[in-house]
Amino acid sequence: MRPKVGLALGSGGLRGLAHVGVLRVLERENIPVDYIAGCSIGSMIGALYCAGQQPDTILKLARHLKRNYWLDFIIPKMGIVSGEKVLQVMRLLTQQKSFADLKTPLAVVATEINHGKEVVFTEGDLAKAVRASISVPGIFVPYQWDDMLLVDGAVLNPTPIDVVRKMGADIVIGVDLAYASTVSSITNMFDVIIQSIDIMERELSKHRQPHCDVLIRPEISHISPSSFESIEECVALGEAAAELVVGEIRRLLEGESSDIPETGENPSHHNARPD
Repeated sequence: MRPKVGLALGSGGLRGLAHVGVLRVLERENIPVDYIAGCSIGSMIGALYCAGQQPDTILKLARHLKRNYWLDFIIPKMGIVSGEKVLQVMRLLTQQKSFADLKTPLAVVATEINHGKEVVFTEGDLAKAVRASISVPGIFVPYQWDDMLLVDGAVLNPTPIDVVRKMGADIVIGVDLAYASTVSSITNMFDVIIQSIDIMERELSKHRQPHCDVLIRPEISHISPSSFESIEECVALGEAAAELVVGEIRRLLEGESSDIPETGENPSHHNARPD
């Protein structure tokens, strides 16, 4: 029996479309994905994929669904975007599926801010879980779910490597978008907030990276996390970074020994940008 493969899709604003490029390569190379855990934009891409949307379809949706389809601005109270449009769009695109309906098991990570704890959704309403996970503090209004007030999972777990491992993955592939966050230019309030969170995420990620077998780091540092104009480039950068690790993933699937240390050191990681 082959090892089970888990994919951890991290946060990173709209640069998270790099995840689509990673999924493209994994499908093209016939590398199986048995589990996905996603945070923020990673939860959105993961939900669409697990609900049956192909990577190329997700890319087409990103091209044609402009910002007014996703963002509904309000008078600021706990955020400047209510999030109702995102919730409705996700319900439409996932065909109102629950976690139980997904073709690939998915976990969605959010943060409960009243008690400062991580919440991992693996059952129930898929669109609501994604709406909670993408709630960047200061931008999206926190999502009220029963007695929980939920914000972006990146506050506690930006690349949920440990979550997908607990789901049963023998081999964990992490897609880390936070490491390069401090390089791109800051041009608006969205960038200020997302960049500030990303700086925090870089420190949080250090503690979980040793539990990852293959770490993919697309070279997205020059792209604004709020850019709707860099969709194609983000996908291409995700593809370029994933292509570098195909051989390593195949070796792990075949049970060959690798250079990845068991404890104490960082796993193999690959940064890439296309020529």
